Amino acid sequence: MDNNKEGQVENLVNLVEKHTRTERHLEQYSHIGSKENKEQARDKQAVREAEIENLKNKIVSDNNQSKMEQVKSITDKYKKTQNYMEDNYDSIPKENMESIQDKQQNRKTQIENLTKNIYEENK
Repeated sequence: MDNNKEGQVENLVNLVEKHTRTERHLEQYSHIGSKENKEQARDKQAVREAEIENLKNKIVSDNNQSKMEQVKSITDKYKKTQNYMEDNYDSIPKENMESIQDKQQNRKTQIENLTKNIYEENK
């Protein structure tokens, strides 16, 4: 496995562990804590779930998808995340919003690069 794939797998494992710990914490301590803290934790969970799905798809699909399929997949994720950000703008903590925006910019760059590669290949 190349270093990029190993890093992706390691990131996936870390995200799943964080998600699991937070989920367990939310279940065990649902009777205590402020509503705001619980909402923030759920927002973080939603971001983690999107990141987990994104990493999982990257690991699995890099070798199995055509460039056009990758563009479609990344575009779909971009749109879903954009809708999530718009719908939950007021409840997403600033640091999470910055992270999401960074990921969106990375997706935009990926789409542009893949599209450029497709264009170059089809000249």
